[in-house]
Amino acid sequence: MKSKKLKIVFALLLIAAICGAAAAGFFFGRSVARKETLAERETLQSLNRASIANMSVGDGPVYVIGHKSPDSDTVCSAIAYAKLLTALGYKAEAAVTAELNHETAYILETAGVEAPPVLESAAGLSIFLVDHSEYAQAAEDMTDAHVVGVLDHHGVGSLTTGHQVVYEARPIGATATIVWLDYLNYGVELDRPTACLLLGAVLSDTDNLTGSTVTDADRKAVETLAKTAEIDDTDAFYRALHAEKLSYAGMSNEEIFFSDYKEYEASGVTFGIGLVNAIDEESAAALAERMAETLPACLKKQGVDLMYAGVGIRENGQKTDYIVPADERSKEMIEAAFPFYDEYNGTAFIFRGDGLGRKTKFVPGLTDYLGAHPHE
Repeated sequence: MKSKKLKIVFALLLIAAICGAAAAGFFFGRSVARKETLAERETLQSLNRASIANMSVGDGPVYVIGHKSPDSDTVCSAIAYAKLLTALGYKAEAAVTAELNHETAYILETAGVEAPPVLESAAGLSIFLVDHSEYAQAAEDMTDAHVVGVLDHHGVGSLTTGHQVVYEARPIGATATIVWLDYLNYGVELDRPTACLLLGAVLSDTDNLTGSTVTDADRKAVETLAKTAEIDDTDAFYRALHAEKLSYAGMSNEEIFFSDYKEYEASGVTFGIGLVNAIDEESAAALAERMAETLPACLKKQGVDLMYAGVGIRENGQKTDYIVPADERSKEMIEAAFPFYDEYNGTAFIFRGDGLGRKTKFVPGLTDYLGAHPHE
């Protein structure tokens, strides 16, 4: 009997030893796996840094700058990317093409970051473009600049270089999301102010993650950036910055139109589109009338072939755009290129339901139409 009990005890001890060894091996294996994963991640980050090591920057600083009529995505991305390049060992400075709008100023104030200086001329400078690749949208004298890189989420523009260039463009909701991804890819830690800038930019450019170009990367960016920025309620943050975006207090009609204005060229035809934000249908109609008053003078001032103001409303997940043409030629082009409009009220063509987004529908659609119907 005693012998049988001893055998049972021995068996139990043997099982315990085997289980302990297995557990130790499992946890050791997981520890090694973690080390391998960390090593692999560091290798990838090192390779990503090496991939831009040949960026031709010259002796002076690299100026990181967005497009004309700067919005929050273009300004905040420029500031954050200049800081990233600095962390990677480059001498980089952020700049803007004009004074900030109300919304962008609010985001910078919330982040505790000063506004970058206005760059009057890009001639002879090393430039890294963010949020655009069109000469028509770029800072003055960009054709005489030394462009070393582009970071964008739009279509390929008119930019050309005769040298190697860093070019990163993704079909994504905001340029700021690409900047966030690059911080991860290069292994550079984000501080609270920079995270706040990028968070505001993503929320602004994606309409609080409701835009048609939003990806899971944008959603993850907002989730991650909010934690680093110490902003618990991103919806409240968006509502606050959006209220600033809708504020045109003290601005003339022309200033409102050019507050978010971009120019393009397709098949030899140049066209400009300015975006304006409205709260509801009543305010949209009123702003459309104001834009109709100023557009003829703006068309003459810019010297483009076609010009439009897009007054947009977003309510309950629906988008409505009032497209105001500057002249008869611009009006005829809208009717021909976008015959699916819902209504024309004598001032604006109204597109309901999904609107006529500048980046996703207006510019691609007009570009395709001009390509298929060349004009002398």
